[in-house]
Amino acid sequence: MHLLSEFALQQRFPHIQLREVLAGQEERDTISKLLEKQLSQAGQVSGIYNTGLGNREISEALARHRLLDKCVFMTHELYGSTRDLLAKQVLSLTIDQNSRQHAQLATSLMLKHLENGVVPETYADGKVEFMLFTDENYA
Repeated sequence: MHLLSEFALQQRFPHIQLREVLAGQEERDTISKLLEKQLSQAGQVSGIYNTGLGNREISEALARHRLLDKCVFMTHELYGSTRDLLAKQVLSLTIDQNSRQHAQLATSLMLKHLENGVVPETYADGKVEFMLFTDENYA
């Protein structure tokens, strides 16, 4: 999936140079160190996409490098911390995949399988809509 999305970005936005993927291993200190090193060397940064832990650390690094109003910052899930970052206009976009609905759907599919032997249709039976939140619609 990563290569496909990288290819799509290069095709649609050839003027944007993608940098290396930073793997923080869900450890805040590692995330901070990797991002600090990258931002120190980077020059111009147009955007950061975070798929996991560390939104606060990323926002703090962007602030230290005076990139808050110059860099698009996107992440996942609408938590208290992401709501706060959206309200402060630090975070540009949150992709919320409705974890409660995922859990309810998984339980329902599992029970149907255990009770009736129903095998869920890949993608069709497990579809959960996602929402995009910005500072204008997060409340």
